[in-house]
Amino acid sequence: MKFNLTAIRQHEASKLLTRDFLETGKNILGDGLKLCQRAKAHNSQHPETAFVIVEKKAIKEKINGKYITQIVNVARMHDAAQCGNAHLCPHCASYKAATLRDWSDNAFAPAAKAKNLCIGLLTLTAKHRRDCDWALHVANFYSALAVFNVAMRRSFLKIGSLGRVQCMESPVGSNGIHVHIHDFFTYAPSSDLEEFQKIVLKHWKAALKKFGLSCNSHGVDIKPEGKFDIGYVAKELAAYDTKDKSKSDLKNLFQLLDGSAKGDKQASADWIRAARAIQGRDRWNVGQLAKKLGIPCPSEWKKPEGIAKVDPQRLLISYPQPQHMIATSPANPRAGLAFILRAARNEAARPGTTQRMVLRMCDETIKADVEQIKFKHAKTLAKLIKSSFTDEEKEKLCAKIHSHCTFAIAEYRATTYSYMHPAPKPAPQAQEDYSDLIPGLELDFS
Repeated sequence: MKFNLTAIRQHEASKLLTRDFLETGKNILGDGLKLCQRAKAHNSQHPETAFVIVEKKAIKEKINGKYITQIVNVARMHDAAQCGNAHLCPHCASYKAATLRDWSDNAFAPAAKAKNLCIGLLTLTAKHRRDCDWALHVANFYSALAVFNVAMRRSFLKIGSLGRVQCMESPVGSNGIHVHIHDFFTYAPSSDLEEFQKIVLKHWKAALKKFGLSCNSHGVDIKPEGKFDIGYVAKELAAYDTKDKSKSDLKNLFQLLDGSAKGDKQASADWIRAARAIQGRDRWNVGQLAKKLGIPCPSEWKKPEGIAKVDPQRLLISYPQPQHMIATSPANPRAGLAFILRAARNEAARPGTTQRMVLRMCDETIKADVEQIKFKHAKTLAKLIKSSFTDEEKEKLCAKIHSHCTFAIAEYRATTYSYMHPAPKPAPQAQEDYSDLIPGLELDFS
């Protein structure tokens, strides 16, 4: 069971985003994932303390083709910020996908059935290639989608549709980014979907042509109710097993992070390129469908059973928040959060394991930052030194840069240590009140 997969992917994404910013000086929308599960929640009542909760949960795992339920210790951050980025953040993508899947099964499907409507699955794709501007390709795809939605409005009304749940996927393969749309759409049971698909294909081709894109007959695929699992789209959005059974070489963004963590430079470059192309776009959109069905939208919906059961024997581990920020820094060559959560699962058997791991990860970050300071000064020295310098001038310049480097390292260590171990605040002194000694008069000691 891969307990640390999400934390490792999240750390790798933070590293790639940080490196890209240092190289380009530009942020990619969605880079808030660098603080997800690291910073404190905005409404936290304990901003100076990081919390990890360890509790027992029943987990289903597929072993030798059979699902087996196991009771395991699960560790997670508590009272921590969540970025909500369903595109790039592995943690939030999984959480939101599970919410969408539960909403589809327990709210959307029953509401559609109550109104005597069926649910179909519409998929829209377009031809794509690697040697193009991915950001422009995605922008043109969405422009074509907007034109298509306007052109198809009456056609959807004719089949009795109340709206769609629009979901976007963006895997990457040898032909570049393959952005495509999955739509749950409602329709009347008497609708002729074969004829409807011909209309969809006609309007989709026309919309793509306006923006320099194209598709063949496979550009549109419609599956009627009963021919697909209603949790299909949400399962794909979780992006843990997407395209596993496909014959193509497509990999979702989180699988690219796996390759990047193993040293695959092509996977790293493709992830950044894809992140820059899809930034700022919703991964799914319910529109007015929820309102027309009389149900809450996914962000407001909660399971009928309400709050999940809490393990009475769960363990709450706490340590200073500044140490958590340093230990999980993108500068750390190791996935600090993954190591901390792994240590937390063993806390009951070996008390103090989590705190020791946090400090060890802090050391890893500090070492990496010190090496970065040395590299910057070495780079500065290489720019300043000239072949025409005498040995004495070179030695003098080297000594000067070395002095600056030593001072910068000492200053960094002192600042970091004071951040990790802040001095206790002095207790406020009680102020004596003499105002009642002489009522109505001011005390004058001059």
